[in-house]
Amino acid sequence: MAPAPYRLVWLALWAQAPPERSAALAEHVRTALAPHGEVVVHARGPYHRTPQLLHFEVDLTPRDSAPACLRALGFRQDDFGWTDWERATRGGVFLHPAVCHAEAGALEAAAAPRFGTGDVVRVRDCAEARELGLAGAEVVVGHPDYDPDTAPALRTWRYSLHVEGQDEVECLGESALEPTGRRVRLYGARAGIVVTAGGAAAQPSAGPEGAH
Repeated sequence: MAPAPYRLVWLALWAQAPPERSAALAEHVRTALAPHGEVVVHARGPYHRTPQLLHFEVDLTPRDSAPACLRALGFRQDDFGWTDWERATRGGVFLHPAVCHAEAGALEAAAAPRFGTGDVVRVRDCAEARELGLAGAEVVVGHPDYDPDTAPALRTWRYSLHVEGQDEVECLGESALEPTGRRVRLYGARAGIVVTAGGAAAQPSAGPEGAH
């Protein structure tokens, strides 16, 4: 079976190293993962909950299926998703000796999600939106999702939506939303260094309408 048109493996890594090693570690991780596909590493710096650990986020576009890539990297899948890698319990080395914890996931769909976390979108006038009382409203995208029971090549995106004045999020499909061209910082700053095959570049902290 041909792989889904859109494929993404995401990794979150924590490493025991001083901040000045962040760029070098990011490049090491990118090089180690390069045989599996196209890699972008975001070096986020000291983790806010445990400042003695450096935090990295990785976007990997695998050459084949995303689940096959994760299995090749040594991750295991159970009824709740992909299990974490923990040096203290699993032993060995994952990508670099400094890495002490890793989390991972796989996404596959017919196309890349049109919207990302923090995007301000306008809800179209459709039956589902009218039922929720959101037709014409501007809302903020939380996270994209899809029905995992649908074949990967046929999956379409739905989004959790933050509505002003409402604690609970709503959910609508991509066709019910249109872009406004604006973005807000929903979950905090995302400063750091981005490392790709073309080299490293600083990523500034996102302002109220900046990129994440």
